[in-house]
Parts: sequence; C-alpha cells; structure tokens
Amino acid sequence: MKRLRRAFKNSAIPSLALGIAVFALIAGARELGLLQSAEFLAYDKFLVWRGGADQTDARIAIVEITEQDIAKYDFPIPDDLLAKLLETIASAHPVAIGLDIYRDIPVPRDGNRVGQLNRVLRQNQNIVGIFGFGDRTHPVKISYPPALAETPERYGFNDFPFELGAVRRGFLFLWDLSDSAYPSFALALLAQTGAPCTQEGSSYRIGQATFPRFRSNDGAYIHADDGGHQFLLDFKSPRKFIKFSLDDVLSHRVDAHAWAGKIVLVGEGADSAHDFAVTPLQSSVPGVELHAQILNQLLRAAERGDTPTTSWRESSELAWIFLWCIAGGAIGFFLRRPVASVAASCSLAAALTAICWIAFTRNLWLPLVPAFGGNIAAAAMVTGYMRYQERKDRETLMRLFSQHVSPTIAKMMWTHREDFMDGNRPRPQKLLATVLFTDFRNFSTVSEKLQPAEVMEWINDYMQSLARHVEACGGFINKYMGDAIMAVFGYPIALTAEADIRRDAFNAVRCATEMRSEILRLNEHWQELGRSAVQMRVGIFSGPTVAGCVGSKDRLEFTVMGDTVNTAARLESFDKDYASDDMCRILIGHSTFQLLDGQFSTELVQSIELKGKQEKTTIYRVLGRTI
Repeated sequence: MKRLRRAFKNSAIPSLALGIAVFALIAGARELGLLQSAEFLAYDKFLVWRGGADQTDARIAIVEITEQDIAKYDFPIPDDLLAKLLETIASAHPVAIGLDIYRDIPVPRDGNRVGQLNRVLRQNQNIVGIFGFGDRTHPVKISYPPALAETPERYGFNDFPFELGAVRRGFLFLWDLSDSAYPSFALALLAQTGAPCTQEGSSYRIGQATFPRFRSNDGAYIHADDGGHQFLLDFKSPRKFIKFSLDDVLSHRVDAHAWAGKIVLVGEGADSAHDFAVTPLQSSVPGVELHAQILNQLLRAAERGDTPTTSWRESSELAWIFLWCIAGGAIGFFLRRPVASVAASCSLAAALTAICWIAFTRNLWLPLVPAFGGNIAAAAMVTGYMRYQERKDRETLMRLFSQHVSPTIAKMMWTHREDFMDGNRPRPQKLLATVLFTDFRNFSTVSEKLQPAEVMEWINDYMQSLARHVEACGGFINKYMGDAIMAVFGYPIALTAEADIRRDAFNAVRCATEMRSEILRLNEHWQELGRSAVQMRVGIFSGPTVAGCVGSKDRLEFTVMGDTVNTAARLESFDKDYASDDMCRILIGHSTFQLLDGQFSTELVQSIELKGKQEKTTIYRVLGRTI
C-alpha cells in the first residue's frame, strides 16, 4: 500500500491510469455497439472519397426496364418479350447475360408464352438467372427459372446483406444445412468469363486476389450476421454503366456491337418495380446496377488482383486504440498550456485521419472513431487531472509558504514546482544561500514588566514590521523563534550563478539595514505609547546549506540546515555587549563580506574561531550603504 500511495504521488502514474481507463471505456462502448453508427459514418465518408471514376466499364452493359417500357409492354414483362430480348442480345455473342428478373412462374400465368423463354434459356448456355435465398433450412425462397434447374452454375441468388441503412457487403456463397454452396449472381456471371476461382481454406481466390471470409466483428461490425462467404464492397466501380432500355433493344435501336464481348445484365429500373438499394455512395441505386458494381469488383480482382477491404484482428485493433488513448494522455500530461494542448490534439487528430485514410486507400480499414474519441477523451481527462493536481499543489505550496514569502517568491516557487516539490512536500536540495538571524535584545527583561496581552501585541507588531522587509527584499522567513527570526535569501530555487549568489547576499544585508531604520521608527512610536526603546542584533552568513523537511510522519517542519546556518546564528549572538549603543547591530561573516563588493560600509571586528568551524571567521560590522 505504501508503494502504491508513493506511486500515485507521481502524477505520471494517475495520468497513465486515466489513459487506460479511457481505453477500457472506449473498448467497452465499442463492444456494446455504441460506436458502430459513428464508425460507419467515417467509413462511408472514406468510401465516398475513394469512390469510382466517372468513366464507364466497357466490359459491362445494362438493359434497364424503365417506366416507359412498363407502360408500353406491361409489368411484369411477358415471357415471349423477355425471350425476344435475350435472343436479340445472345445473337451478338456476349460473354454472358445476367437476367436479374425472377422467372419462377410463367408470365402471364396461363403459361402460353413460357415455352419461348425456356427455349432461349436452353439454347444459350451463357445466360445466368437469379433466385431468392431463404435460410439454411429452406435455401430457395424464390426459385430460379425452371429451364435452368439442371445447370446450377447458371443461376445465383441476388440477395445483399443490409444493415445500418445501407448495403456495404456482398456475397460470394451461401450454404444450406447440408453445406451445399450456392453462388451469388455476380459470382455466377464471373464464372462465365472463365476467371480462375479456387477455394483456399476459409478464403476464396479469384485470379490473383484473395477474398478472406468476413467475420462478425470485422472492422466496426459488432456481432454482424456473417453467414456464407461475405466480403466488403469497395465501390471503386463506376457509378454509371452503359445502359439501354427494353424498348431500345426490341425496337432495334441498339447496334449489335453494343453486346459483343460484354457481360450484359437485364434488370428493372422503374420506380414502380421497387428494386432499389441504398449504398454509402448512392441513396437509390437499381438492384441491377448494384450487381454490376459487384461484378466490376470481381472482374478487377480476377484481372488486376484487387483485394477487398480488410481489417486487423480484434486484438490488433484494440492495441491500436490503446496506443492513441495513451498518446492523448501524453498530451494532457506534458502540455499544460491550452494553446499547445489544443494544437497538439488537432495535429494528432489530423495525423490519425491521414493514417487511416492512407491505409483505406490500400484496402485496410483501421478504427478511426474509437481511436479519435479515445485520444481526445484521454487528453481532456488527463488535462483536467493535471489542472486539478496543479491547483492542489498550488494550494499546498501556498499553505506551506504564504505566510513566509513574498508574492514574487511564491510565484517563482509555483513556476518551478516540478523542481521544488516531491509529492506534497518540498524536495530536499542543496543551496548556496545567505542566512539572516535577528534577535530582540533584552526582550525577556523588558517583557517581565508587561501583561501577557501587551507582550504578544508588542512582539507581533515587531515581527510583522520586520517580516515586511524580509519579503520586500526577496527573502524567505524560515521560522519564528520566540522574539527571533531566521530568514533565508536564495530559496526556493537553487542558484549557482555568481551574480545570483551576490544578489542574495546584497539583499540580506540591505534587509538588515532597512530593519535598522524600521526599529528606529518603532522605538519612536513605542515611546509615544510609554514603552521602552528596544535594540536588536542581526547575524548574516553566506555559504552552502541543505533545505528540506524534518520531523515525524505526523508533523513535518521545513527548515534550512548546515554550518552556514549555525555560523549566522553565532554571529547574531556574538559578544552581546559589543556595539551596545547601536539600535540594530549587524554582523556579517567574511564570505558575505566578499560577496558585497564594497556596496556597504563596514568595520572589521576581529577574526575568531567559531564553534563548529575549522577555519577562522573574520567578522565585520555593517554601518550602512556606500552607494
């Protein structure tokens, strides 16, 4: 527990814990599907940016049954007219003809015209029909044309997976309970081209491209239906294809070269037919055009090796999200200024988007929304924690020193708090400082004549007046000792520059001379109140000290220790009868005298050996400033 508490005193550990907590929340929300809609918005936007070119695919042509065709030829289109349409197209020797129209029953129902359609279907082995898939128990929901029953490779189901308002996936196969495979309409058409297609374990290979089987948690999907062999549509195909109407063909307004060597799809494009789908790129696309887009993707895979969009394993995606959560936490931890923090967050967001987009153009779907949300949330939470910690540290510092230091020093302590604080206490450090001691001469004798309340009023008036000068000169009052004061110049920041050390010594002696002026003023005031005039002694010494907290775990006291402190105290108490006529006797050691550089007039007192000092110390009495 002690180690744990000590670790959490270091703000890096709680910051890391916050980053991990944000990751856990993001991962949990993602697992529950709460981020799925947002992830698909980003995914759909990427699909739009990466959408297909404006040119058409010369390998595919579409015959679309329009509203005008229905008005002229009836709906559904009778079997004899459909037979005539297919025979006209077949006469131009296309690669394949895909009939995206259900013909499980005769049209009209009397069956007088279905014989012509069956004849055309049997004579032209490159015609592929459709059926509607039900479920694994009853795979055929809407049957294929009866004339194609003996050749299963000549029909395929025309179903699409549909979720969150759009079609984003396609099928290669579906299976029934006996594991019999049924090809999709687009795959059955591709087979007519002779493209090499082989099963490789759980993947399917078309030409040089491998189609891994879609799993229920791939990408942003959460527990999606992954029945059959599905894959993500890339929508790189043209959004428009070469199209003709039924009447154009039946009225012989289409040259036979329009069909030669092509894959021709026949389907319904009239609004009244209700054969439309929604994709991320189009709000209403006829089903026959969507089949053409899927066929285009399969053809590109067979000819150029274009692979479908894939995603990382779930563990890798979680590691990716974790990385961005930690990066956001690092922003909050290292960048304390709002402008820098916002700039860094925006830069990371831009970098994340760029990385995800570049990966997407290479058919890799990386988690953008969870990584972005985790990054921003971690940055915000750690920033909030660091600001809370800063306020807490500031309150601790101010509580420790607000009554002892000037606002300037307090501000300096806060600015350098990382160097100054260790947990919630000042960090031990070695200083080159100047220490000042004061003492109220003969205070005990004088105070015996006064009432306790008068004594405390008198001493507080005295201390408050002197403390004001310590703070004004940049000093730090380390402690009050009855009627004595110990002040340090050169704290809280350990200064090593010669100029800084000289300035501290000068400030300490200047403070003492201002105390002399203050005691003269106080004596005048006290004499008016009928009190006796008082005198004080000051001892000043410069040198190395150690600053830190001492005491028990229940009560700590900050102090400055070392021979320098002891010497300053002994200078203050040296020969109490020396210069007894001086209202404020100021004695300094040789180290301080050297740092003053003649800025104060002094007189040599003597060289003595002070207890605890190996070398002799020359003592000087300060008379006043020279400049």
